Amino acid sequence: MKPKFWKLSQGTAEFGVNQIIESIDQRLVYVHKDTKAKATSNKSQAQQFIDAKIGDYFYLTHGNAGIYELGQFTGPANIFSSRCEGWLDRPFRFISASISKEKYMGQKKWWAPSDNSTFTPVPDNELALFEKEILTPFFSIDLSKFGVKIS
Repeated sequence: MKPKFWKLSQGTAEFGVNQIIESIDQRLVYVHKDTKAKATSNKSQAQQFIDAKIGDYFYLTHGNAGIYELGQFTGPANIFSSRCEGWLDRPFRFISASISKEKYMGQKKWWAPSDNSTFTPVPDNELALFEKEILTPFFSIDLSKFGVKIS
C-alpha cells in the first residue's frame, strides 16, 4: 500500500509560534471548517482534512515561516475541537521534527509551504519531487522509509 502525504499549514494569521508548539505537544493539528477548496476542486480543504485516512502522513508548516514536523494521523477529525467553534482537529503520531529552520525556497506547488493552501495532497506523480524538496532537506528522510521506491 502506497502511503499518502499531505501538506498541512497552520497559518501565521491564526497561529502564533507558541500555538504551533502547543499543537505539536498536544498531538493535535487543526483546520478551520470553512477552509475552501483549491481552484476547481469539488472538495474543500476542510472536507479533505476530514476524509484523509488514519495512517496518512502530513508535514506541518506555519505558512512559509517554517516547517515544523512530520506526523501521521492516528484518529478521525473531531468537529468539537477544544480550539474553539469552527475548528476541526485530528490526533497524530509524531514522526520527526524538522532539522532545518530555513524557509522553503523550492518549486511552487500546491503542496509546498510557499503556496497559499491549508490541506493539500502530494500527488503520487510528484513524490520524487516531494522527497527532494521536503523530506530530505527538512527531515533527512527518504521515501524508502515508507516503503516507496522511486524509479
